Amino acid sequence: MFISFSKNIVSSLLITLAALGMSGCAKSVEPMQIMNIENIAIAGYDPVAYVSSAKAFKADGTYSYAYKDLTWYFENSANLDTFKTDPEWYLPKYNGYCAYELADGDVEDSDPQFWQIHNKELYLFSDEDAKEDWFRQISLMLESSEKAWDALLTEEMTVQN
Repeated sequence: MFISFSKNIVSSLLITLAALGMSGCAKSVEPMQIMNIENIAIAGYDPVAYVSSAKAFKADGTYSYAYKDLTWYFENSANLDTFKTDPEWYLPKYNGYCAYELADGDVEDSDPQFWQIHNKELYLFSDEDAKEDWFRQISLMLESSEKAWDALLTEEMTVQN
């Protein structure tokens, strides 16, 4: 039953994305690009502060670094240096899209103020309710998010080839 349920979620996601794409109403989904606004990663929030300070810190751009064709902002020079040593470790899961919405079959931007670290991964959410709901059903939501994300990545690789 669970395998059938999971296949239905992925199938529904792909059908929905295809239908929205044909209608011209869908947001352009680029899974390989980190959620950004004007080439500033995660809306200017410091990716290291989530881990080092357990807070969402919107940096002013004093400390910045170019990585993956985006500009990343940091609270201080120590966080910038930390990021430079292993940037992949600090990247948000699902490239910053809302983990809850992804599990539900939608690709939506997150609000970096709503976040959680789980198993050394940074998850971002669209709002506090989405975050709470996702963690209330963590096992199911995580599995659904992963399958939907894998389907999006597979679809993108197929389109590029």
